[in-house]
Amino acid sequence: MEPGSQDSQRAYSFLQVLTSDLSNGKISFPTFTGATLRVRNALADESMDADRLARVVMAEPLLAARIIKIANSAALNPTGRNISDVRSALLRVGSDVVRSTAVALAMEQLRAARDVQVFHTHAEWIWRHSLEVGAISFVLARGVARLNPDEALFAGLVHDIGSFYLLARASQSPELVASPEQLDELILEWHPAIGQAVLHEFSLSDATLTAVAEHEHHTPNVPARHLVDVVAIADRLALRASPPRYPKPATRNHAAVDNADVLHVVHASAEEIRNLVTALRG
Repeated sequence: MEPGSQDSQRAYSFLQVLTSDLSNGKISFPTFTGATLRVRNALADESMDADRLARVVMAEPLLAARIIKIANSAALNPTGRNISDVRSALLRVGSDVVRSTAVALAMEQLRAARDVQVFHTHAEWIWRHSLEVGAISFVLARGVARLNPDEALFAGLVHDIGSFYLLARASQSPELVASPEQLDELILEWHPAIGQAVLHEFSLSDATLTAVAEHEHHTPNVPARHLVDVVAIADRLALRASPPRYPKPATRNHAAVDNADVLHVVHASAEEIRNLVTALRG
């Protein structure tokens, strides 16, 4: 983007700040990395047993309650036998779901962070959209792509994490606060790269980082074979049901979204998707 008009100059100045952040490794969220990293480190500890992990999770009361709720959701409790203690919930849901739930909770805190409150409506939409994409990715990975559904849930949850960073930075720019259309364009263009940078410190799989970086412009394979295919399809399906105020690229290929197998799995899993979103939302 070349500086010229007053609008383009504002965008150009903002992009210079983003470029500096990226080059200096300053892309981070204290709220996002706190409890999320504690849980991740506990899960990575090979000596960590179920009792110790339960204590780590119980130190985050909201996370503990959310884990129990997910363990009792239709997606993970087909027998209808509810449990009420954290240790049993952890054994039922597995480590990947614990990690994803910690991320969902952290993103909820990002949505409510003071820095993004000037963009409350936008932040609310991003949060709800991320939950939808995570849940749809979960059922698509299991039912269409034969990939790890828990990894897909995680990737779907964080695919738009860069948007929160951009909202937080834009809140410090009165010009962008007053120019929502220009901010929308910047978010659409830059949030994948920013999201990849935010998540780089977590030592995630290449598949997850690729899904975050490429979901906007990736043309999914039919049938879906890779995690980026799953997240891109889930993103488009969620956007179709609840579009944002800013337009998505018109050049997107929708063949994978309208694939009969994809639609069948999503329709058959509609209640499961709703229950999983509700559980993640708390």
